[in-house]
Amino acid sequence: MPSRIGGASRNLPSMLDLEFVRAQFPGLQTDWTLFDNAGGSVPLGRVIDRVQDYMRTCMVQLGASYALSVEAGNRVAAGREAAEQLFGAGRGEVVIGSSSTVLTRMAAFALRPLWQPGDEVIVTDLDHEANIGAWRNLEAAGLVVREWQCDADTHALRLEDLEPLLNKRTRLVAFSHCANLVGEI
Repeated sequence: MPSRIGGASRNLPSMLDLEFVRAQFPGLQTDWTLFDNAGGSVPLGRVIDRVQDYMRTCMVQLGASYALSVEAGNRVAAGREAAEQLFGAGRGEVVIGSSSTVLTRMAAFALRPLWQPGDEVIVTDLDHEANIGAWRNLEAAGLVVREWQCDADTHALRLEDLEPLLNKRTRLVAFSHCANLVGEI
């Protein structure tokens, strides 16, 4: 079965049992076709089970000394360690939060004191509001937000279009790994 992965067409291995894979996602067992963004991604059934178990048995404040809080903390730490392993990140390099929007806004808020009015952040015209909005909010503090536009014909971001936007006042280029508007790396 042909598939578009990373902008290149290739054949999936014949040993991949797509019916088995789809069956692992309860949200796919409906007549709906789901094209939601990351905030609406369909979770794996085992993830649903683990979250449900945590909420039934460990829904307590983290960081206390009593056994249930310690257990809850250990589960959260194990989840963070699994994410670090999945992404090839070092210990403490993965931040877990309620949403990409919240985490990006927190990063923008944390970086703001390091920058001066007139400093620049570059965003793309392909990114989700979760990325663009956080940086556009800094305009009220005097930062300049510039836009790296995609090629109108290919919907790709080209480095040669970014280069003229970069200057000594550029502090950050904020773009997604994969644009949800076009589904390309």
